[in-house]
Amino acid sequence: MNTFNLKETTALLHTYGFKCDMKMVSHWISEGNIKSIENGEAYEVLEEEVYRFIEVYRWEGTASEEGIDDQTKIERLLEEIVDLKGQIIKLQKEKAKLEDQLEIMPF
Repeated sequence: MNTFNLKETTALLHTYGFKCDMKMVSHWISEGNIKSIENGEAYEVLEEEVYRFIEVYRWEGTASEEGIDDQTKIERLLEEIVDLKGQIIKLQKEKAKLEDQLEIMPF
């Protein structure tokens, strides 16, 4: 498996849409969020560890986050429902506006 230095780890995270700099990645490493092997004064991060971090971070703050209690899951799901209902209303308005512009009659 490949290993990455701090700069390479940061670049890989950028390819997955993370808005971070080397200082932030270094902070995540020092906190243990990204596990690494110290090689002198440098860090070596296993490729699989970067992907593990991406997967954990991806679900953070959602109902699918690991280690949260059932009450928190329910609260987050209810928030998501409210958000999705808002998105549906927005899309329905956009659809109606486009139908008007294109003079399309609703079925």
